[in-house]
Amino acid sequence: AAHVRWTGPIGQGGFGMMNLVPRDRWDHRLGDLFSALGAALVPRGEVPGLALPGLGSALPVRSGRAGLVVAIRALGLRPGARVGVPLFCCPVVFHAIAEAGCSVRFIDVDPVTFCLSPDDLADKKSHLDAVVAVHMFGNLCPMEKMKEIIGGMPMIEDCAQALGSRLDGRPAGGFGDIAFFSFRAGKYVSAGEGGALFSGDKIGFSRAAQIVREMPIPSRVSDAGHAMKVYLKSILRSRPLYGLVGHSLWEAYNDRVDLSDDQDIALRQISRADLSIIRRRLPFLEAVIEEHRANAAFYSVHLKVEPKMLTAEKPGAFYNRYLYPIAFSSTEARDRMAAQLFRRRIDTMKYLDDVVRIASERFGYEGDCPVSERLSKNVLVIPSYHGLTERDVKRITESVNSVWDDVRSLGVV
Repeated sequence: AAHVRWTGPIGQGGFGMMNLVPRDRWDHRLGDLFSALGAALVPRGEVPGLALPGLGSALPVRSGRAGLVVAIRALGLRPGARVGVPLFCCPVVFHAIAEAGCSVRFIDVDPVTFCLSPDDLADKKSHLDAVVAVHMFGNLCPMEKMKEIIGGMPMIEDCAQALGSRLDGRPAGGFGDIAFFSFRAGKYVSAGEGGALFSGDKIGFSRAAQIVREMPIPSRVSDAGHAMKVYLKSILRSRPLYGLVGHSLWEAYNDRVDLSDDQDIALRQISRADLSIIRRRLPFLEAVIEEHRANAAFYSVHLKVEPKMLTAEKPGAFYNRYLYPIAFSSTEARDRMAAQLFRRRIDTMKYLDDVVRIASERFGYEGDCPVSERLSKNVLVIPSYHGLTERDVKRITESVNSVWDDVRSLGVV
């Protein structure tokens, strides 16, 4: 994705890298491919709805970013409306806001949760017409406090990383006027693409459904081709092919293509291939989240970095622990950690490394989000997903601790 930098030296690969731990999980097996192809090739009818755990009936959409475009249009925001969004989030959110005919206004984040800062939101609310509350890494924004700050201003929840997270017993997606979810490869459901919209407001939900119904329908050939591409990409992003060839292929591709220019929001109806995988995966969501949470809990206890570098679950919150970030105090320390872990065959993500450049060059960011800027250059995400073995988790933990001792000894922390 455009917001993630590869961490390994270019050109490394071969049989010595067969055991490279991928940075995320692209979960797409041969059985999923057959199911997706079967769904893609049947005659197209009315797209069935989705039941999201804890929320209820939701509207399937082509992708999370397409869901945001639909959400903005369903809310009836005027052309040029000023939509507040955290600088520390995936740049495709900025592209989607622009695609919907609105302008982006940047808000800083809380350094502990990586979510929107209520204080900065309060300072900037007079310059906003709506807010996108991004639940980053599965952590949750303080929704009630933010709603109190903005009054009756429309609020969209970005739950692309927060499926299954809860705050005071209420699920992510149940606080704002409308919420969107993502099932892109690498996410919890990892369907290739696909997303969903949820709203407790019947009128807003009906408007969103009408917008989606009027979108073009992908052909059966297109859906089948998409299913094949997702499968091939997934096996290249998984062991053993990831270490052998996949990592090098992605590096070479990223060197040739600036993915931050990719503004294709794909405003079409959802692929039936993706929808079939989403429906197969959702019943297992709770078990998958528990695996993530167990890995995160192990790291939180056994990693020997400074406690302030890690994110703790706030009282009353249940985080799905989609990703496990470590916030270093310097870019040099982060980069040294990433390089040394890669040499130990552990891939990581320099999350949002380019977001400031993209926001400045394309969306008019003027440098008023210092916490987000610092985090974008200092945060490293280590593998914590379901499917990691106990041996993997222990090896990652021991490697981080060993490299951390070296980083501290060199005085770059």
